[in-house]
Amino acid sequence: MWEKIEGFSDLQGTPKIGKKLRDARERLGMSGESAANSAGLSSAQTLYGYEKDRREPDFSALIRLCNTLGETPNSLFSFPDFNRALMADVMVAVDEFMIANRRKVDARIKAQLCFAVYDALVAEPDKLRDDNGQLDLSELMGLMRLAL
Repeated sequence: MWEKIEGFSDLQGTPKIGKKLRDARERLGMSGESAANSAGLSSAQTLYGYEKDRREPDFSALIRLCNTLGETPNSLFSFPDFNRALMADVMVAVDEFMIANRRKVDARIKAQLCFAVYDALVAEPDKLRDDNGQLDLSELMGLMRLAL
């Protein structure tokens, strides 16, 4: 789950979710036994292992725990919310830039470029929009040309 892919930056967030699991369970007033049973875990000891960050739940157990505790994987791992509509807009803008400048790049580089533009938009959302609220990537185009 936390494997680093060569050429890509590390995942943001933290793999330490134990305290958040315990806090969510206690907030709901659930015992370890009842939470483990509701999530379909083999025992409360399994849950306590997760809560003490001695073990990591597999994907299926993680989803069941999130459902039981009213959490999401993003909140447990402290991932920022991901705006799919914004990413779609960014992908279209980057494609239009590539076509307009007659550029072709490797898919990995294009993906990194899309995420860099996305991150810039998340950091300063109003700075890269025109008066009508449409994406205006003209300020980033010089940097994109340099990158390509």
